[in-house]
Amino acid sequence: MIGTSYIGGRVLSGAVEPGTELRDLDFEDCRIEGATLELSVWRRCALDSCTLVGVNLSRASLIDVRLADCTMRDSKAQAVRWSGVRAGGLAPRSVTFEACRLDYGSFAETDVRGMRFVRCSLVEADFGGADARAVEFVDCDLSGARFTGADLRGALVVGATGLGLDVREARTAGLRVDPGGALALVDALGVQVVDGPGVGDRSVEGDGSVGERDR
Repeated sequence: MIGTSYIGGRVLSGAVEPGTELRDLDFEDCRIEGATLELSVWRRCALDSCTLVGVNLSRASLIDVRLADCTMRDSKAQAVRWSGVRAGGLAPRSVTFEACRLDYGSFAETDVRGMRFVRCSLVEADFGGADARAVEFVDCDLSGARFTGADLRGALVVGATGLGLDVREARTAGLRVDPGGALALVDALGVQVVDGPGVGDRSVEGDGSVGERDR
């Protein structure tokens, strides 16, 4: 890649030394496969319609990186600070993550609108203050994930485990959740869900009057 600024339609693999800086590169319709990019530095790069498979991007530094209609699959990107990522062009999504380990990542104060997370591990991920409108979490592990101050309007959470979102601390109008997620939201508020009438010590007689033990 030395001496070039545009890479299109290529299959790329291999490894870079920790601390290697990738600067001013535009990738289009590329497939990055099995690459070891841990601790690499990406500066002023753009990825359009690219697929990343089996990539290790953990602890990478992303500085002014534009993503448009990309997919990262079966990859690891742990402890990455995503604040340097921005959406690009008219693509409906900047990136879709599928079966990725994104634990301990920081999306805080970041525009992640339209991102899609499918079967991902997001343990201890920080979405605090993020613009997460229309984000989708499908079958993800959100244990310890933080959403304080996030804008989750129109977001979708289905099949998630470990959801501890406090709706009083985020914007959640139009948030869509499955029944399990709804119970998790209620539990975070300290509300107990009971099963049907007559729960507890109250008993109701056949005529609707309160039983003797409640008088």
